[in-house]
Order: sequence, then C-alpha cells, then structure tokens
Amino acid sequence: MLKPAIPNIFVQNFPAALAYYTGPLGFHPLFVYGDVPFYAHVARDGAILALRHVVKPAIDHSAGVDLLSAFIEVSDIDALYQSLLSAGALIRQLPRDEPWGMRSLIVNDPDGNLLCFASDISRRAVRI
Repeated sequence: MLKPAIPNIFVQNFPAALAYYTGPLGFHPLFVYGDVPFYAHVARDGAILALRHVVKPAIDHSAGVDLLSAFIEVSDIDALYQSLLSAGALIRQLPRDEPWGMRSLIVNDPDGNLLCFASDISRRAVRI
C-alpha cells in the first residue's frame, strides 16, 4: 500500500529555509537532523515536506521557469492565500482557476523553489 509522498525541497541556506517554511508558510518541524542541521521534515495539516541542504541549486530553472518542487492539494485555496499573504509568504502566482478543474496558487521560497497549492473546483456548484 502506497502512503503519501514526501517531496524533497533542496535548499542552499538551510536555516533560512527552515525559518521560512515554519514561519510564513505555517509548517511545523517534525524533526531536524544533524549536528549542523541539514535535513528536516516539516508538516502542515496532512502535508509533509523534506528540506535538504545542498551546495548548488538542484533545479535547473533554465529548463523552464515554472518548474514546481511540490504540489499540495488543499481544501480552500482562497483561505490559504489570505493566511499566506498576511504571514508574508512570497506569492508567485495569485489564486486562479485552471482549465483542469483546480484553483491554484504558487509561492516560492528564498531558494526559488516553487510550491503549488490547489483546490479541486471541478465539482463546484454552477450558479445561474
């Protein structure tokens, strides 16, 4: 039986990344590993991300400017947007309805990793 995946987010400045994920993004640390910390799991509600220190950027953004590091489904994207905005998160894309039935929001972290949060709107009631 498969369990939820835990995306690895590669960061160059581990202390700053941990502070950002546990600050404006609202995650809490499940554990932080290393005498000089270099690896952690952070969680918010049912979502878990792994933060991993690297020396060089792990994502080649010249391959595409909008490469996502993680996709996290949420129940209410607009409520999440308001909380992230008031907490000072780095908003890359405002909430918008996508043709595939999701309403998405993209934030970036200080290392340029892009995280997409999205709500399923395909079953949303049609108003007349």
